[in-house]
Amino acid sequence: MGVGKTCKPASRPDPWFAINWLVIFSILHFLGMLLYIVGFGVFLDARGAVIEPAEIRRQLEAPASLVAMSFAGWLLVLPALLLASSFRGQSWTQTLAVRGFALRHLWRWLLALATLLAAEILAVEFLAAGQGDFTQAIAGSRHIPMVLTVVLVAPLLEELIFRGYLFRAWRRSALGLSGTLLLTSALFALAHWGQYGTEQLGFLFVFSVMMGLARERSGSVLLPVFLHALGNLLVVIFVLCRGVF
Repeated sequence: MGVGKTCKPASRPDPWFAINWLVIFSILHFLGMLLYIVGFGVFLDARGAVIEPAEIRRQLEAPASLVAMSFAGWLLVLPALLLASSFRGQSWTQTLAVRGFALRHLWRWLLALATLLAAEILAVEFLAAGQGDFTQAIAGSRHIPMVLTVVLVAPLLEELIFRGYLFRAWRRSALGLSGTLLLTSALFALAHWGQYGTEQLGFLFVFSVMMGLARERSGSVLLPVFLHALGNLLVVIFVLCRGVF
């Protein structure tokens, strides 16, 4: 990958103001999902369909609805993220560290990722670690858009927020590297609360720390994006195969 034009490191975004934007991102994501649910209800009402609440919930939990809700939320978050990352004299690509990284060190991160995924699989298989509703939904699905969302869309947008915007805002603050890794990882795990079991949330925290270190060592958010996407792909393959066999 080519390395973009270098520039003098900037202190922006402001560490405290970044917290406000994180709240805004969360509200926008929830609002997007809520708008989809309201739109779904309006659609059913326009058709004159009389459906029991349990059936409506079942349809909203179907893969197609989960994908649509996810996209509705991200469509509102992404413009806000780009706005929060754009400054005079500092583009959003600089703020989010969208630049090339050295491929010669990639094998080390791949080995670390493989080790973590192996530990998670062993925990699920032999320690009866809870999988969570989201993992179970994937296991019973062959919905290609849902797989693409998990493997491509979610890693890109989540890394732009956690290892892009928030990492840049807090890394140069009093938190330093250790504090930034711990805070972003705790928030990353919290963002997945309800989707996964308790044990998996612990693995997500460790995974997030790993992504933060990859961001720190490479100076690029693209390395965490790649590792995150690859990790999700391997997990989806495992879950699907486990659901079949």
